[in-house]
Amino acid sequence: MKTLMSAVALTLLPAVATAETVKLDLDAVPGKTVHEVATLKPLALSAEGTPLAVLLEVPAGKEVPAHATKAGLRMLTVVDGTLYWGDGDKIDASAETVYPQGSILMVRAGEMHWLAAREGALKLQLVVMPEEAPSPGVAKQLH
Repeated sequence: MKTLMSAVALTLLPAVATAETVKLDLDAVPGKTVHEVATLKPLALSAEGTPLAVLLEVPAGKEVPAHATKAGLRMLTVVDGTLYWGDGDKIDASAETVYPQGSILMVRAGEMHWLAAREGALKLQLVVMPEEAPSPGVAKQLH
């Protein structure tokens, strides 16, 4: 019996080994305009249909006005470009922090902020999670 199970397992290995990773064509993902300047493309949805992960594209030279999200902790990753970020309810370029490609930020619901793509187009990946979801190492940095 062990030999039969081993033989079956071995016949399944090539199928697992040849599984392919799929590179997303983000141009094929429909998006909608948000804040009159940026494009939001949902990448993952909850059972209720609300976005859990999105790609936010901001054209070169554009500012996303000050706003706050209503619920959930946001983890932002700068996928492409340079992010100019500010906390508060009014855009003030002198108070911005610059984050290069690869930076990861955490933003709580209700916190006013703005962002800009001052040096070319900008792509951000945003992941929405419950406030209690961060790992201990991340949670320690949020306090």
